[in-house]
Amino acid sequence: MGHAHHFLSRLDRVSLPHVELALSLYRDESLLRYIVDRARVPESVERVALSLDHPEEGPFLIVTRGGRFVTCLGAGMKVSNLPVVTRGQIDAISAKAEELRERLESAKALAGGKGVNALLRRIYDAADELSREEFLAISALQPLYALEFFKLYFSAATDLNEARKILLPTLRKTDKLRSPYEDALRAYWQTFWALGHLIVLATLDGQETLPPGLLDLLGDRTTLSWPATRQGFVALALRGAWATARIGKPLLGRYKRHYQEALSLLQNVDSGVGLFALGMRHTRLRAEVEKTLGADIPALLKGTVDGDIALGVRGMVRRVAQIDRESPEAVDAMHRDLGAQLWLRAAAHMPPGPYRFERAEDVPADLAYALPANTQFSYLYGTKTTSDALLWLFTMVPWAARAAPEELYLPRAVLRAFHVPWRPQLALDVLCAMRDHKDARKRPVARPEGPARKGPCPCGSGKKYKRCCEEKEEEAEAETDITG
Repeated sequence: MGHAHHFLSRLDRVSLPHVELALSLYRDESLLRYIVDRARVPESVERVALSLDHPEEGPFLIVTRGGRFVTCLGAGMKVSNLPVVTRGQIDAISAKAEELRERLESAKALAGGKGVNALLRRIYDAADELSREEFLAISALQPLYALEFFKLYFSAATDLNEARKILLPTLRKTDKLRSPYEDALRAYWQTFWALGHLIVLATLDGQETLPPGLLDLLGDRTTLSWPATRQGFVALALRGAWATARIGKPLLGRYKRHYQEALSLLQNVDSGVGLFALGMRHTRLRAEVEKTLGADIPALLKGTVDGDIALGVRGMVRRVAQIDRESPEAVDAMHRDLGAQLWLRAAAHMPPGPYRFERAEDVPADLAYALPANTQFSYLYGTKTTSDALLWLFTMVPWAARAAPEELYLPRAVLRAFHVPWRPQLALDVLCAMRDHKDARKRPVARPEGPARKGPCPCGSGKKYKRCCEEKEEEAEAETDITG
């Protein structure tokens, strides 16, 4: 930066408590540039005022957007028409910068001599064993790779869908696949978990690092969390919920519309989880979210098996939301107890050690919360755990929506203690759950006598049934592979 004598000579304008901050900013040009960038100063502006205390009264440091100091203005001196970055913004952005520096150091240490590519490769290779430490290290790269993480997230969803088209027909004849399929099964397993990691990484900074208009590219027929939620497993759905909550209000209208129009089990789960997560992280949205959660199912579902299931899903999320509003500690206790009981069961055959606990209350809270978010619970049709998994999912949404992103992951030492070597059956279990889900949806179900195709639609639109809700139902069926 050079010796900015003009700046140093003006420090007498700044009161003593603020001199240390002014000097620390003076010595760190890269931090200054980071603050100006993150404060979203218009590109046309060449100079910025940094407030060391009061946003209007100062004192102020005047800097260029490139990070060079111009002058200091004492308390009470005006900054004319310059944009002001407040002390609160400076502190928050500086803390974020320090956190990023720490993560970059972790990234360098973990990558070693293999470089950044090796670290990024862990998103895929680690599958369900991506550690908290690795996640923190990879997250340091997020400002550079946010758009790529988004692209990879949606690509992973497409890859899984294409793989199912090849593998599920064979699995309808048997629950086993011959050894030539082993590589395909391992790739499916790794892509399945990578999808969950990618959506958290892509949304790590909320809207800050999203390219303008990116969310509009989702189109009208999907949500941000859909690629994760439609897989039918709690671990991925929770990561989709976290990402939705992190983006916040810009997604509210989309999730409200999808909830009101949801036809299938997975559509109801996705829109319900997304709305619930938004309300849990953003208190100003909660009343609107809970009002939407009270919406009735679409008219064409009434009296059908899908309608009964949709009513069950909606009743469940409304009940958990009500309990959380009246007694949030009760929902928290349910989540912690679930995680602790799972921990005791998983560790029952472990030798004595730091992660072998005898009582549920001995399991550390952060580990009890995180364990269910890293296990293989399915809420798909046809699985024995559907109802329990849905209840667990909705119970964990308040925690997931408010959690720090790394809290979704288990520490490296825990993963080592619980390590189970990969085997093809793990991927087969995921695929068979999806097979049974799809087959269950195709079974004919008893329906009450419906409206005449040429008669008025029962939804009250004034259109003929065949031109209104029947068309919507047919569209939904045609998109089974996309919308579950």
